[in-house]
Amino acid sequence: MKPKFTNSARYKCLEYLKKNSYDLYLIYCGIEECDPGHFYGPVSRNEYLLHYIIEGKGIFQANGKTYHLGKNDSFLIYPSEVTYYEADKEDPWTYIWIGFDGIKAESCLNNATFSKDNRVNKFECEESLWNYVNGILNASKLTYASELKREGYLFMFLSALIEEKSRKNKSNKNETYDYPFHIYVEHALEFIAHNYEKNIKVSDIANYIGINRSYLTSIFKRHLKVSPKEYLVKYRLDKACTLLKTTNRLISDIAADVGYDDPLTFSKVFKSYFEVSPKLYRTQYQEPEYATEK
Repeated sequence: MKPKFTNSARYKCLEYLKKNSYDLYLIYCGIEECDPGHFYGPVSRNEYLLHYIIEGKGIFQANGKTYHLGKNDSFLIYPSEVTYYEADKEDPWTYIWIGFDGIKAESCLNNATFSKDNRVNKFECEESLWNYVNGILNASKLTYASELKREGYLFMFLSALIEEKSRKNKSNKNETYDYPFHIYVEHALEFIAHNYEKNIKVSDIANYIGINRSYLTSIFKRHLKVSPKEYLVKYRLDKACTLLKTTNRLISDIAADVGYDDPLTFSKVFKSYFEVSPKLYRTQYQEPEYATEK
């Protein structure tokens, strides 16, 4: 079905979009300046539908509750539930809306602190949300490039909601993280494996995966029984041991290869772990070379 796109001074809408993704996909979106008393419902939907109020007031009814809403409020409609909403007769609302579905839809909404018990939230990222919906509406052509743009703006819309809630939680010193702790540990280990040869610090690892240093240290000790610093040092030294045993490269070069700009610092750290210097370790453990000819 061809996308429907209308554009006027009072109303914009894009709907009947093709559903190509099972994870998260856009169905429709729009912007409307409502007439006084304009209402919709009671009716049910087949998808998730999120409204965000730009200005004005109105009511939203779901699960036997009535919510009186205004500027910067948002309200969520779940699939297959009957809801009703109506613009105020004196100060009718203008809102944007976006309908979407997919197996990741509910988890995205949960991370933005929406749930069936928490239908209404306030967000201050009005300009970003407005721009993302406008981006979708402007990508109305039936082309593959436009389809990718629309899906991208949907992801950015939801990420703006999640990012704002996460930022507020951290500023309130009630810091929470989106994923189970072992996911952060896995990302940290991957970062170390790809960057150990650089002059990285524990703070660089924490910044890369988006958590603070103290939390990273806590989950490392919980999961691996060592601190991130201890793990990083041991990882570098294990790589150095392999190079000492299997190559004839200069020790200063090996030090640089595993993230130590100063060979003396490398030797000092190495000896504290293995109780021998890198040079003596090589003498003791280097694999012998066998001649291939008599």
